Amino acid sequence: MKPKILAAAIAIALLFAAVPGLVGSSEAQIPPETWRQSNLPLDRVIIGYRARYYKTNILSELSSMPDTEVVMEEDALNFVVVKTKDPQGLIQKMKGNPSVKYAELDQIAYAIFTPNDPSWSRQWGPQNIYAPEAWDTQKGSSGITIAIADTGVDYNHPDLRGRVTLGYDFANNDKDPWDDHYHGTHCAGIAGATLNNNIGIAGVAQCTIMAVKVLDSQGSGYYSWVASGIRYAADNGADVISMSLGGSSSSQVLEDACDYAYEQKNVVVVAAAGNSGPSDYTVGYPAKYDSVMAISALEKGDTIAYYSSRGPEVELAAPGSDIYSCVPGGYRSLSGTSMACPHVSGVAGLVLSQNPQLSAYQVRNLLQDTAEDLGAGGRDHLYGYGKVDANEAVQVA
Repeated sequence: MKPKILAAAIAIALLFAAVPGLVGSSEAQIPPETWRQSNLPLDRVIIGYRARYYKTNILSELSSMPDTEVVMEEDALNFVVVKTKDPQGLIQKMKGNPSVKYAELDQIAYAIFTPNDPSWSRQWGPQNIYAPEAWDTQKGSSGITIAIADTGVDYNHPDLRGRVTLGYDFANNDKDPWDDHYHGTHCAGIAGATLNNNIGIAGVAQCTIMAVKVLDSQGSGYYSWVASGIRYAADNGADVISMSLGGSSSSQVLEDACDYAYEQKNVVVVAAAGNSGPSDYTVGYPAKYDSVMAISALEKGDTIAYYSSRGPEVELAAPGSDIYSCVPGGYRSLSGTSMACPHVSGVAGLVLSQNPQLSAYQVRNLLQDTAEDLGAGGRDHLYGYGKVDANEAVQVA
């Protein structure tokens, strides 16, 4: 058992980062392990306004500027996104407007994973976190919803069919969050693939999966998409939001969205700690924010994965290497903190299924308190409070 904390620091350092730091931010950039290319141009600026009634004035000012186009409006989080030929110039100009809370580059978030040969492993993760023992008490309730904010979900997959509620596709701005990549389906399978159906795999929790697409077919997406996806999930019944994605730079819009979900909507927010190890202090965003749980990755044998990001924000560890799960059209093994994250999200779903009256804060403390300590005694930079323990968490709930 570990002592409870008032607000556990969180982390998701990303495996891939390809955007510069936030203009005007004092936050240091996290050194990426691998530079990754994205087809998304860095030609968008997020403008946050101080209150709803300032929006009209800001839109009026923008309409008089050449080569600018408002491409997205997010009233719940008080921001608009503007496409422009001169992002830095627009940022500096809007910072002089007293109605503007912040103006920042709309940066890129990435799915966090490393492909592996699917024959290398077959679902060691649930056994490692004592999920089968937990299932004797609680398999998960369809009344609890785990939102997968990612590349979408193959909702017709045999191991997910009938278990997925369709959210929204912010990458293509439509109502069909189909997975045209594979990363999101893999994460959905880890968290909630169907048990006892004589096919495929078993997910950690038999909860409802909400598909929210915030990354495109290349596995990348604007921070504004991610922020809107978090807000959408929180406003539409998600009890847990699972984010196996991240970027190297801080962002006000991303932090506001995470805070909104956790503090205002009582949602457990979980994110991958990133794949920028083995260096310390490599946890990234959005999970570095206080409102998010950062999850590091384990190899078989309960040792920290070499690629897993480390730092004081790491909260829990879970299996992340050679994890076999669903992909569109079949199954595949992947490795990364992306795979560790939905293990914890699934356990959070089991806990809430067992006791729906728990707050997000209480769920978070319970997962910390029931974790199996690994590494140095107490909380550390590699494993946080330790390995998530599904059975102990369900029993205590």
